[in-house]
Amino acid sequence: MDLLLRGGEVVDGTGAPARSADVRISRGMITEIGESLRPDGAREIDATGGYVTPGFIDIHTHFDASLFWDPFCDPMGLHGVTSLLYGNCSLSLAPCHERDRAELTALLCYIEDLPEAALAEAVPWTWERYPELVDEIGAREFGLNIAGLVGHTPLRLFVMGAEAWERPATEAERSRISALADECLQAGAFGMSTSIGFDEDRNKRPVPSRIADDAEFDALIDVLADRGRFLQFISDPYAKRTPASVRRLASLCARRGLVSTWINVMHDDQLPELALSLMDLAAELQADGSPCYPQISPRPMDIQVNWFGGMSFFTMKDSWHAMVQTMDPEAKAALLADAQWRASARADWERVPFTMIRHRLPHKVRLLSVTRPEHEVWLNRTLADLVDARGGHPSDVLADWILDNDLRPGVVGSGVGNGDPDGVAALLKHPAGVLANSDAGAHLQMFSAAGDSTLLLTEFTRDRRDLTIEEAVHKLTGRLAGLFGFDGRGVLCEGTVADVNVFALDELRWGPEAFVADLPTGARRLRRPAGGYRATMVGGVVTQEHGTSTGATPGRLLRSAR
Repeated sequence: MDLLLRGGEVVDGTGAPARSADVRISRGMITEIGESLRPDGAREIDATGGYVTPGFIDIHTHFDASLFWDPFCDPMGLHGVTSLLYGNCSLSLAPCHERDRAELTALLCYIEDLPEAALAEAVPWTWERYPELVDEIGAREFGLNIAGLVGHTPLRLFVMGAEAWERPATEAERSRISALADECLQAGAFGMSTSIGFDEDRNKRPVPSRIADDAEFDALIDVLADRGRFLQFISDPYAKRTPASVRRLASLCARRGLVSTWINVMHDDQLPELALSLMDLAAELQADGSPCYPQISPRPMDIQVNWFGGMSFFTMKDSWHAMVQTMDPEAKAALLADAQWRASARADWERVPFTMIRHRLPHKVRLLSVTRPEHEVWLNRTLADLVDARGGHPSDVLADWILDNDLRPGVVGSGVGNGDPDGVAALLKHPAGVLANSDAGAHLQMFSAAGDSTLLLTEFTRDRRDLTIEEAVHKLTGRLAGLFGFDGRGVLCEGTVADVNVFALDELRWGPEAFVADLPTGARRLRRPAGGYRATMVGGVVTQEHGTSTGATPGRLLRSAR
């Protein structure tokens, strides 16, 4: 059906000033933009008092597995996202030998906090090589466009097997890894993702990509550059080591002018100058010829603890982390009550400076839910309050609280990152960065990562006015499309694909997340409600109106042709 978007202000995604115009959509394309266009039988959508923009792009998601049970990647489309990129952080579902499926599944589920039972039920595993995965996904329909990266970790596992965890590749193995990567790019992967300083499995082994040496990266960078793709990487998260890890890959990419983008930049109240110094480092690298872009999210990092398998205490290996990785409830309860474990936990609490949950700042550890009525008086109070009332070491007090609430209290680490809006705004406005790193599709029991687009448009554009509407939309659309290969999208002009949003700023809302039990096997996830957009179109087909999905599935797998 042809559409006419009537009476709005067109913000075209280039950063150019908004202008009053109607937009005509025909056969899935933008065919005309101008004032007072004639209907000619088209269905009209009222944009009066609002904006007409390109559909938003999210280049940092982890919907690799959930594509098989949720073709809408809910609620991404309800926040204006019309294209997303999965396969980040060195992980993808292919290539993968049959013998390695359980290991790769366990790794993905641990790092991205996904329920293994859901993957076991929903992921069909009809593939081993990346082109076969592309064929499987390409035959399906979605509520938005999807695109993929190939992960460095499965590339190494496919070629090296168990030794990928232990050593750099030989020259012969580097050649095979590079050829395998090229096969993935030829099948349409937009690039490769890697991790060089953070990720590990639940037994504390660094992921295989972290074992790769510069010779291996050089070979892979040549393949990526030859195909016109890009590299996504996770830098070392520890403040003293982050700059060196970024410089390492940026310098390797500079030799071929390869675009790279990386995560681990968030405003930290404890180190308020760090994030801006990393942004300045990126600007320096860009000026020196390495197109290296840090990813910035506007979202404050409030992390709910998953007490059965999560990574919130990953730096306390032998105490708190070991307890969280204990899946049997009786064994977990016994560990929490054990005097020897408690002594080790207290020692780690004092010794370890950083976990995902700011254990050294108990006033930032919030008690969100309880399992027994007598504890309801503590709801929305903090661990600091609990320690004051009960006395004792914070580690012991928290252990008792877990036992008192049947091993499943709702505990949230608030302000883990991006807790200060002024600090976040400075990052968003810095010219070196890109708006990304939502992490949507991952950490389903820790937070809801959907809705970064809406938060940017409400808090930082409408309310605080840190960004103009033109700047905000450009960051969500044209800038990402141009840098990362979403050709024909991200800009509203005649001849581009009709991925479009219609919204009014005063109608948008970034609502609180809440648990829903809609995963395979009935598992729970945190979900953010709809963002208040009047309409969203993918390929000229309306996929949501006023916060309700139409059920249409015009989205397809995008294959890079660069």
